[in-house]
Amino acid sequence: MKTILSIWHTADKGKSETLREFGNLLLCTYPSFRPIFPAIASVPLTGDFRLVVEIKGKIIGVESQGDPNTDLENRLIDLADNFKCEIILCSSRTRGDTVLAVDHLAATRGFQTIWTSTYQIANRIQHTLANQLKAKHILDLLQSLGLL
Repeated sequence: MKTILSIWHTADKGKSETLREFGNLLLCTYPSFRPIFPAIASVPLTGDFRLVVEIKGKIIGVESQGDPNTDLENRLIDLADNFKCEIILCSSRTRGDTVLAVDHLAATRGFQTIWTSTYQIANRIQHTLANQLKAKHILDLLQSLGLL
């Protein structure tokens, strides 16, 4: 089943960092992946990014830009329609146009939706570790559900 997993939270709560950790973990866990976008699959150290790879015959897209007024809806549609992603991971806020973008993709493209959030912890060093653990939990979830 086509699935979109959205990490939703307010600003500056580690959504993009968690997706960055997930992207790196995905590439390390499945070294036989086929890169689709970018041509040489990689996850940048900073900033928002898009990653599309094929793993075990399934196309997975990661879209980290989930701020309001950044046209998330069209970027998700692009992943679904042009890249033919069966699994999409993205970030979104907790309300507003980013939530509507995820809901629109689910309603118009037949994706089931999984909503999750980042772990919150005040200590900055532990925050990085929490993002890494959340990425692992997301990968475990996708594998346990038989999606990957």
